[in-house]
Amino acid sequence: MLRLPLTVRIPLAVSLLFLVISAALISLALHGVSRQFDRQVRDLGQVYLDGLSAAILPAVRARDEAQMIDVLNRALDTHLGVIDRTLAVVTPDHRMVAHVARYPEVEPIPLALLTAPSGTLVSLRSAGVWTWRPLDDERPALGLLVANLDVSDFLRQREALAWELGLVGLAISLIGAGLCFGMARRLQRPIISLTDALRAGPDDRMRPMRLTTSDPEIAELLSAYNWMAESVLQREALTERNARIEREALLGRMSAALAHEVRNPLGGLRTAVQTLRQFGERGDVRAESLDFIERGVEALQTVVDASLRTFRPGAALLREADIADIRLMAGAQADRGGVRVELHCEGLGDRHLALPAGAVRQMLLNLVLNAIQASPPGALVRVVARARADALILHVADAGSGLPAAAERALTGGQTDGDGMGLGIVADLIKATQGRLRVTRMAIGTCITVRLPFGVQEEAR
Repeated sequence: MLRLPLTVRIPLAVSLLFLVISAALISLALHGVSRQFDRQVRDLGQVYLDGLSAAILPAVRARDEAQMIDVLNRALDTHLGVIDRTLAVVTPDHRMVAHVARYPEVEPIPLALLTAPSGTLVSLRSAGVWTWRPLDDERPALGLLVANLDVSDFLRQREALAWELGLVGLAISLIGAGLCFGMARRLQRPIISLTDALRAGPDDRMRPMRLTTSDPEIAELLSAYNWMAESVLQREALTERNARIEREALLGRMSAALAHEVRNPLGGLRTAVQTLRQFGERGDVRAESLDFIERGVEALQTVVDASLRTFRPGAALLREADIADIRLMAGAQADRGGVRVELHCEGLGDRHLALPAGAVRQMLLNLVLNAIQASPPGALVRVVARARADALILHVADAGSGLPAAAERALTGGQTDGDGMGLGIVADLIKATQGRLRVTRMAIGTCITVRLPFGVQEEAR
């Protein structure tokens, strides 16, 4: 069902209200015109009967029916402005005493309706009006004088006036409704702009509005929206800055880890090269040095492969070897802090899990690096990965003094001031993989548990 927006419904409601009020006023005007017509017709009939009763009253008192008919015929022959069709004298018991008619076929006298002493009855069928009154107010027993007058001109004038009043009122109503709609829309223009800006908020960045209005309430509303938009922009800028700081800190630690892992094989390679230069003519020394160089190259290749799998994950599925690489990637920082790292894998085996390898490795690496940073020298960081039927469970336990408030906010996707580097990335990766995170405070240290549901069916290797 099509539903009009509020910014259209309100002007339409104002326009409809104006139309209803206009229709009510037109109806009252038409009713007033009709009552005025009825009053004029009644006065006209009574004035006509006043003159006629004065002329016929002597004949009625003398009970001379011939003279009554003669007076009524003379009244039919003489008319100024008002055309009389039927004239009659009726007794109080509704018996006809005298009756004359201008045309052979005329509307019969409605004797049953002559209940009141005097009155007027408009007959739309014949475009006439029946009017009656007592011949003598002091002697009602003399009877009633009844006349049927032609008021077709009055009816035509009343109909023409009603049509003219109705059409003019309708035109004024439509013009007024259009003006009301336009004025309401004009008054709502700042609200419409504010509504469009709020509606575009989810799809685009909110921007302050530069509108001017003389209405203090709307100006206050626009000021509140601009304050909200500027606050959102400031929070977005702060979030981007914190994310950049986290990325730079993580890259710094990873660069230190890679440098540490590469330095040892390079030192061995340099020693082997120097040995070959000095004692290269000896076969046993040459063979031993070449073996040492080969092992160093293999160690460097291992570091390079682990780094590529972490930072260029592609679409590979998770294996136990991907998790085991975490010990190698975090080894340099653990050595510098004097922290031992133990890693256990349960239920993974030699198979692929329906989880993105790169995202899980990066998530686990950030958790382990933060656990190493939080642990004192000589402490132990335990990492456990358990594969269940429908999810992978990761536990990272440190021996620190507890998770800082800023780091806990970062894990839940909130604002940070730079502490808990990499934990914001962890929160984003957990959300992307539809996982759940739980922080458990222990007697010594903190345990972070992550549950990652499998996205597809597990594949045998």
